[in-house]
Amino acid sequence: MAGVEISPGKPGQLVVKFEYSEAAVAAIKQVPGRRWNPEGKFWTIPDTAEARVKLAEVFAAPTKTTADWIEVTPKSDSPPPRRPRWPFVPGKPLTTNPPHSLIKAVDDELVLRGMAYGTRKSYGQHLRNYFDWLKVRPEEATREDIRGYLVQMAESGLASAGYCRQARAALIMLYATVLKQPDKVRDLPRMKRPQQLPIVLSREEIARLFKVTNNLKHRALLMTAYSAGLRVGEVVRLKVSDLDSKRMQIRVTAGKGAKDRYTLLSEIALQVLREYFHAYKPKSWLFAGQDQTDHLSERSAQQIFQDARKKAGIAKQATFHTLRHSFATHLLEDGVDIWYIQELLGHGSIETTERYTHVTQKGIERIKSPLDRLKL
Repeated sequence: MAGVEISPGKPGQLVVKFEYSEAAVAAIKQVPGRRWNPEGKFWTIPDTAEARVKLAEVFAAPTKTTADWIEVTPKSDSPPPRRPRWPFVPGKPLTTNPPHSLIKAVDDELVLRGMAYGTRKSYGQHLRNYFDWLKVRPEEATREDIRGYLVQMAESGLASAGYCRQARAALIMLYATVLKQPDKVRDLPRMKRPQQLPIVLSREEIARLFKVTNNLKHRALLMTAYSAGLRVGEVVRLKVSDLDSKRMQIRVTAGKGAKDRYTLLSEIALQVLREYFHAYKPKSWLFAGQDQTDHLSERSAQQIFQDARKKAGIAKQATFHTLRHSFATHLLEDGVDIWYIQELLGHGSIETTERYTHVTQKGIERIKSPLDRLKL
């Protein structure tokens, strides 16, 4: 396993850093109380005897340390006992065990409304952050406390408009529905989303991305996502049975908004997938993770994309989702009707699809800048 750096963090916390790998992430997730810090790109764990013992069990002695490093003993040959799982989502606990009673109550409400697991997980994280910030019990918080939390988040510059909007939604669910205190959240404004245009890769950049991806599974993953316009959560959750080579379609089950749809199965992608089938022999999940009973994690897929982007020398700040943006833009440039593209992407509103008309190169290449017409 990669070298692990352990150092003191905030009072009562330890900071754990390591090079990303699925094995390392699976190991750290066995430590009670661990949390991922997305801004600092590190994990924190409580500085307790229990956490130190568990850290010593799941990691070998760190090869990279600071002056105040904490010693851990080598990893034991015998596997650590598995922690009991929260039964409401088998294998994927949403909260600490036992769960916070209010977070569980909110999650139960989301379950009854048929909300996706990703939404439930995000709401749980927002509420944990809020409870950590709050100085009183949640039911005792005032309207000013709630607004103050959202104002501080918005002013920090560290949270996107979408993140702030979801935090607001989680607090409304908590107070209006679970705690029956709707007056506290009645007039909470919703942060306006900035009108940002999506980053799009050129066709040449997409081709370069595939050429530098030598790993067959990784190439099949990226090709499938681009050729069908899939979100990262959709492509990693594809089942083998979702591919229909006779109709050349891919069935996307329970996509965003819990909607099913059909999208394209590319002939070139199908050829690569057949090579991948021959080599990897997937059984249930099309792209399984290290544990064959579960799908590849979204984070692993995102890392695969970033590795390929850097290897291809693409300087744009693209993400895995850029493949979906590029799919839609390239179809528009090819003259495909925007209503068909809406169906393929699974957008509920045509306005969402129309933003791709602002980045398409169709027609723009015929327009010359007035500077180019000057005789200098």
